[in-house]
Amino acid sequence: MSSPDSLDPSRSPIPNIALVLRAGAAGGVVDLVYATGRGLADSGSVTTPWRGVASGWLGGKAYDGNLSPVVLGLLTHFAIAMVMAAVWVWGLNRLEPVQRRRTAAAVVYGLGLYVVMYLVVLPLRWPAYFPTWDGVRSALDILAHVAVALVIAWVGGRPRAPEVALRLIK
Repeated sequence: MSSPDSLDPSRSPIPNIALVLRAGAAGGVVDLVYATGRGLADSGSVTTPWRGVASGWLGGKAYDGNLSPVVLGLLTHFAIAMVMAAVWVWGLNRLEPVQRRRTAAAVVYGLGLYVVMYLVVLPLRWPAYFPTWDGVRSALDILAHVAVALVIAWVGGRPRAPEVALRLIK
């Protein structure tokens, strides 16, 4: 028989999947808007960032004319956003400082996302270009990662309505 604590998603070893999916989708959309806008400003094409993501899988073939690499890049982008959200939900459910100071923790998380992306992931793919500092553009990249983390925290930190109802009944 299940105890009331078993209904609490924070006590589950697996984060609430629906919450992770919502938070990952929301964070992914924020980054999609930023990256697409930046791609448009940099290259005149909204597909360039997504071809770049797909090039991690396909190499130079990602820049061939068809749209399949763009779809692969977008799927990869949202998969990464889901991982980011899962890490946030896991931390929120298990780390008291994150629970107490969600906004500050989300800002720090966003800075951490930037560090991982620009000092680990991108240098592995393009070691000749990363890490680098490009003034305002790099500052905007940092702000975008913080915005993604804040959106993930906002969407991934709210309990679903049934969970709220269960707490009110207790």
